[in-house]
Amino acid sequence: MKHTHKIHLLLLVGLIFSLLAACAPQETVLSEDEADAVLAFSEEKTDNLLAGMRAGDYAAFSWDFDQQMLDAITETQFETLKKERDAKLGAYVSRQVNRVVQTGDFYAVFYDAEFEKDDAVTMRVVFRIAEPNEVSGLWFDK
Repeated sequence: MKHTHKIHLLLLVGLIFSLLAACAPQETVLSEDEADAVLAFSEEKTDNLLAGMRAGDYAAFSWDFDQQMLDAITETQFETLKKERDAKLGAYVSRQVNRVVQTGDFYAVFYDAEFEKDDAVTMRVVFRIAEPNEVSGLWFDK
């Protein structure tokens, strides 16, 4: 009898995890034409963000941020982020688009980025689908 309860509990837990996974927004890799449309606005915004970071200019860095990003990365947090990123990765050198995806109400552009101290960094910049397509996320992953 105890064994049956354990099996039922495991099946219930498995079912719950399956349902939760099904409810999460699915990531869809965009076609070349769809990706080009996203890159038409995202590349300039990403350039501005990186130039602002390189210059230590919070106003330029955060110019295209949505309110959540402005709340998440204040000027003080920007200074800390810049110092940590510069110490670990060095200055930004270049990037190449790896893929563009849509997840729910957001586009994410994944880049293969090169920095002075590391030439294999995945950079992800997330944009709201709704115009004016504000920046809603930024990650540098090693």
